[in-house]
This record gives sequence, C-alpha cells and structure tokens, in this order.
Amino acid sequence: MNIDVKIKKEKRNTAVRWILYYLIMSAEYVFMTTFQANVPLPLLLLATAMCISVVEDPFDSAITGCVAGLMLDLAEGTLVGMNGIMIMWCCLMSSLLFYFVLRRHFVNVLVINAAAVILQTTFRYLFYYLIWGYESGGQIYLNEFLPIVIMTIISAAAIYPLINLMHRKLGVIKEHYIEEHSDDIVRE
Repeated sequence: MNIDVKIKKEKRNTAVRWILYYLIMSAEYVFMTTFQANVPLPLLLLATAMCISVVEDPFDSAITGCVAGLMLDLAEGTLVGMNGIMIMWCCLMSSLLFYFVLRRHFVNVLVINAAAVILQTTFRYLFYYLIWGYESGGQIYLNEFLPIVIMTIISAAAIYPLINLMHRKLGVIKEHYIEEHSDDIVRE
C-alpha cells in the first residue's frame, strides 16, 4: 500500500473513531439527563471514558476523561469540576497502566473500571454526606451508591467490546507482507 494513501486512511479512521466516541458519550449524557426512574442509573460516561482510556494514548485519554467528567458533573448536578478532575486522573492512570504494565484483558478492564467508580462514589459520598454528618450515612452508601457501582461495572462490561471493536476496525492500518524464500542471499 502506498504510504500516502495509508496515512490518509489512518487520519480518516482516527477522525471517524473519535467522532463515534464523542457521539456515544453525547447519547449517554442525553440518556442520563432525560431518563426518569426510581432505579439507580449507572455512570455510563465514567465507564465509557475508562474503556476509551484502555485503548488510546495517555494524553487523549486524559482529555476524554476531563470531558466525560464535566459531562457527568452536568448530568448529576454536582459541583462542576469535581468529576472532571477525578475522571481525568483516573483515565490518565488507566491509560498509563495499560500502556506500560497491564495487558488488555477483559478482567483487567473491569477491575480498573471498578476502581474508578468506587473512587468516584466514595468521593461523592464523602463530600456530600459524610462530611456533613448525616446520621444514616452508611445506609445511604449501601442503598444509593452500591447499586450505582454494580450497574456501572455491568455497563462497562457491555461498553468495552464496542470500544475495542471500534479501535481495532478504525485504528492503525496493519500491512501484511509475504516473505518469499530465496536462495540468492549471500551470507558472510
């Protein structure tokens, strides 16, 4: 394949992939802000940002985490910036872990997602309930935040294959070469 054609296809694939990522996140934001039910909703934006951070570069992951966190702040009605900063750091650390240390296994992705959602819900519980001395604080964590943690981990299990598929199909174009056997090679 011509190198110029390959570069153009990779740039096009990258643009399409990132547009799809942000369309998914926008649809999740709309779902989180418009769906009215008495069941706890999963933190879909957090799960998606963490799944994106598994397959993308650290800088791109940090930007995506910041955007997803700010969208989550707006969807939940919490203090603007709290989730933005926290999810940005979670995505950056996740991306670095998968870049240098961990392999991209399904279980590793679920563990990293679980750690991020537990961190997010614990900070939210700390700053919204525990610090103000609510008497039934532990009951609030068990009844409100624990179902959110479980639902978010389940949603991450559904989101990761989609993100991984998009990254494989719209990622770097791999060229395959066929090696020919030749006896004309001179070895010294």
